[in-house]
Amino acid sequence: MKDSKVFSKFLLCLNIIGVVCLVYFAIPYLTHNTQIPHPDAMLPAERWDSAGMTLTVGTIPLFIANLLGCLFVKVKRNWNRFLFFLPSAICIAIVAHYWITSITM
Repeated sequence: MKDSKVFSKFLLCLNIIGVVCLVYFAIPYLTHNTQIPHPDAMLPAERWDSAGMTLTVGTIPLFIANLLGCLFVKVKRNWNRFLFFLPSAICIAIVAHYWITSITM
């Protein structure tokens, strides 16, 4: 019993970290921040472009964390379990927009 509570708390913390990372990288992407933080780098990129690529890489781990949270965290109502997939859906929408705009540019 205690092990399942510890695992549930761990999964909740993992999902919170995923949501914080999503918000941290979604803000520069959605505001289309064109500042180049390291212009002397080998591959300089604007902040929105870096954020879009980071969100692309982080989509699968976020989806896995949300799936584990949906499967193993106990909630009072069954339909509340699907709220775990809301960050994944937002991340997939942002990544799809990033790749569609990157291809058309």
